[in-house]
Amino acid sequence: MNKDIPDIGEKIPDFIARDSNDNQFSLSEALNDTTYLMLVFYRGHW
Repeated sequence: MNKDIPDIGEKIPDFIARDSNDNQFSLSEALNDTTYLMLVFYRGHW
């Protein structure tokens, strides 16, 4: 498998992203409330 793609269960570095309401959040902030986080990437406007 590609070395740039993390394996399932592998820890990834902290990052900053935007949610569906355009609010900025970081991975570390999101994990303050829970142990697991599922990220879903979808295509925005066509």
